[in-house]
Amino acid sequence: MIVKTLDSSKPLFLLGDIHGDWNELFFRIREHDIRNSYIISVGDLGIGFKYKKEHEYKQSENLNNLFKQRDIAFYGIRGNHDDPSYFRDSNRLIFDNFELLEDYTVAEHGNKKIQFIGGAISIDRTGRKEGISYWEDEALAFNKQACQKVDILVTHTAPSYCFPQQFNEMVYGWAREDAYLLEELTEERAIVDEIFKICQPSLHFYGHFHSNHVEKINECTHRLLNIDELFMLTV
Repeated sequence: MIVKTLDSSKPLFLLGDIHGDWNELFFRIREHDIRNSYIISVGDLGIGFKYKKEHEYKQSENLNNLFKQRDIAFYGIRGNHDDPSYFRDSNRLIFDNFELLEDYTVAEHGNKKIQFIGGAISIDRTGRKEGISYWEDEALAFNKQACQKVDILVTHTAPSYCFPQQFNEMVYGWAREDAYLLEELTEERAIVDEIFKICQPSLHFYGHFHSNHVEKINECTHRLLNIDELFMLTV
């Protein structure tokens, strides 16, 4: 398990799904003149989504240089629109100011402990192409031993009791072509329930559901970030 120590004098920003739209992110960075900060993505960056390794490496290098100009350190977890291979082992993309995080990485920011757990199931997986826009191992992978008791938990998907609790018509539509989809989606969110029992965070950030929602459940504030949403954490 990777443990990172972050500079507590620098603020943290949480970023919703961007699906490869880096221009929108940098527009917001310039608009708010964000500098000397950390930006943490909740997944669905679009890394490896349709593009080959050469493109992803060059793009990541360019992004690193842009972040460096403003002394921003960018960290991202994997969503279901990301090739999992870029987030682990020797293939992981790591630069000075741009880094993709392995699942269950832990960071310390002042007196706050943060854990990062990526992955989720694509509801439209039957309409995608394996290895190009869908990956068999894209789902959240449960590692009970790696879970830590933390103050803040960052995931791509969410526990079963968080918004949204019901499947929408889009999910049911894809389920008509995917016999195991509803069962596996239900199981995945139940796994996140188990993660929360161990991690016991007081603050949780997630994406995946393309909406904005905040609620407090069992002494934890859960914040769903919308597409392209950039939220400054004040603790």
